[in-house]
Amino acid sequence: MGLRRKFLLALFIVILLTSIINAKGFINYLVKKGDSLSKIASKFNVTLQELIEINQIQNPDLIYVNQEIKIPVNEEKYRVRKGDSLWKIAEKFAVRVSSLIKANNITTPDKIYIGQELLIPARESKEQYELASRAQGVNYIWPVQGKISSYYGWREHPIYKERLFHTGIDIAVPYGTPIYAAAAGVVEYSGWSEGYGNLVIIRHRDNSQTYYGHNLKLLVRKDEQVKQGKVIAFSGNSGASTGPHLHFEIRIDNRHVDPLRYLDSNYLNRNIR
Repeated sequence: MGLRRKFLLALFIVILLTSIINAKGFINYLVKKGDSLSKIASKFNVTLQELIEINQIQNPDLIYVNQEIKIPVNEEKYRVRKGDSLWKIAEKFAVRVSSLIKANNITTPDKIYIGQELLIPARESKEQYELASRAQGVNYIWPVQGKISSYYGWREHPIYKERLFHTGIDIAVPYGTPIYAAAAGVVEYSGWSEGYGNLVIIRHRDNSQTYYGHNLKLLVRKDEQVKQGKVIAFSGNSGASTGPHLHFEIRIDNRHVDPLRYLDSNYLNRNIR
């Protein structure tokens, strides 16, 4: 092996080893009905013994609903390399693109640079990541173009003033903006729904669903077949809403996932200002 090749190989190994820096951290998990400590360990891809030791649990069979359990996670810092994008990095670490954006205060997701150091937020549970990896058979387009005013995840609800999980993304747009079907499918629901206001739900060929909430006017009926890109509603401020916007969700196996994992990444920079 020539001297130049040896040098390049050594340099590559150094870059590879120094591109990830680990720091131990924790997230808090509230025990739900039906949980066991072993189930929680499996969900978050940690060992039962780790949970017992970290939480100083005397009897692992005696956990209770709403008990707070500390879950060990690795917070990581990653140095951007040639060919990287936020979407590739998110996939590599099994986290959401929106989580990367928020953790690093990124305003232009398409303009990360080589050598930039990114904080990788706490990993998702194995269950969440496996669920979020299933809807690969459907290509979703953006239902509307506008500013993302609220991301998927925990937040303080603007009306109820308490910390609640936001099951989709909010895209701020003027009253009466056309809302498009993100993928072809059958209208499963079109009407009023508590909280969502005027709501359309479309079921797609892989059995996933998309939700379109807070509309001013609905243009489709239940059981109607719709093509991708069809105008299905006009945006509004109906239901539990503080201003005109679209609340958009993707659900797989009837459970919500982060829409930014699936929407065309080429358009994301147009939606974040």
